[in-house]
Amino acid sequence: MEKQKQQEGIMQIPEWWTCPEGHEELQKAAHALGKKELLPRALISDQQRSYPRESLREVAKSGYSAVTIPVEAGGLKDGFTAFAVLSESFAHYCPSTTMCWVMHMTTAHTIYEAGTEEQRQRLLPRLRDGQIGGLAFSERATGGHFWNIGSKAIRNANGYLLDAEKSFVTSGGEADFYLVATTSPETDDPDNLMFLLVENDQRGVEAFPFDAMGLRGNASGPMNFKNVQVALENRIGSEGGMGYFNDNTIDPLFLLGSAACWVGIAQGALNMATDGAKRRVHADTGSSVTDYQVIRHELAKAQIKVDSARSMLYRTAEALDRCTKEGKELSECLYPLWQLKTHAADMVIDVTNSALQVSGGRGYMTGQVEKFVRDGRAGAIMGPTNEVLREWIGRTMIEVPWMD
Repeated sequence: MEKQKQQEGIMQIPEWWTCPEGHEELQKAAHALGKKELLPRALISDQQRSYPRESLREVAKSGYSAVTIPVEAGGLKDGFTAFAVLSESFAHYCPSTTMCWVMHMTTAHTIYEAGTEEQRQRLLPRLRDGQIGGLAFSERATGGHFWNIGSKAIRNANGYLLDAEKSFVTSGGEADFYLVATTSPETDDPDNLMFLLVENDQRGVEAFPFDAMGLRGNASGPMNFKNVQVALENRIGSEGGMGYFNDNTIDPLFLLGSAACWVGIAQGALNMATDGAKRRVHADTGSSVTDYQVIRHELAKAQIKVDSARSMLYRTAEALDRCTKEGKELSECLYPLWQLKTHAADMVIDVTNSALQVSGGRGYMTGQVEKFVRDGRAGAIMGPTNEVLREWIGRTMIEVPWMD
């Protein structure tokens, strides 16, 4: 078929341009899973604001519950690149499922990196069996500065008494357990950040509804942890000093995975707009929408924007994999990750708007293209916001500390 198209003068897009070498089969498997399991539930999840638990269960059954941890522990080779390929591919079909999975993956990787061997053996099998992990970081008082934590967990004879109000928790009330960021007033470490693992059914855990413009299925509502008793064995890492893992585990995973999601949303919207424009024929002229040069130029401009972000995405993912192989800290990649997230989140707004414009009145109606517009809008305001990231990039450029 490809030879026939080439003989007909139809240009073929090189496979290496859209997929990093060695991940072609993974990408095909991810798209097959997305078409079969994620897409049929995507609109229902959006319209009914229902959590995509069944879709997430299918993702776990396919072996994608902890892909970034070492292969010997159950991950995939070149795990960060695999993570980016999967996130981008899944987002073509259901962004809500994708963002829940990204936060779940970040939770799993943090448990592996910061946890003890006993905690890895106890918790990672639960994730591989289909349970969902979530991160509870952001707090109302500090807004998008999610790394500044005001809540506290007081040490007592049985562990810690946690009191925290969290503003946005993806999979809030739906995850099986949460990695809660809080502070320890007793620690001697200047960095008092601490991580506690809290089960969803513990006394004092309260989740609130999520009603938003887009990503309606991901249950990212507020959560309260009121006087929740957390056993010492469920402290992940040390009592304080967890800022290291914020910079070297959580931020890299979240920034990479979410940027991949925005790339996938943009490509998914553009694919739908292109297919619709090819099929739509005006009876009065006998021309399809794509017969108009202005439409073809709009599609071309949008695709160039998507591919620019995709190129940054896979270059950054491959750099993270190199850091892992060479024993370097992932924080060495924070600057490109900031640029990647900022560009991808800006790009998805532009491209989904173009996709809607190309789709015309049909695109404005409730459906996949319209949903992509709403879903993609979350990226630029999701912490660290694009404004914060541009400030960090600018400070780095003029060689001053990026965070005071």
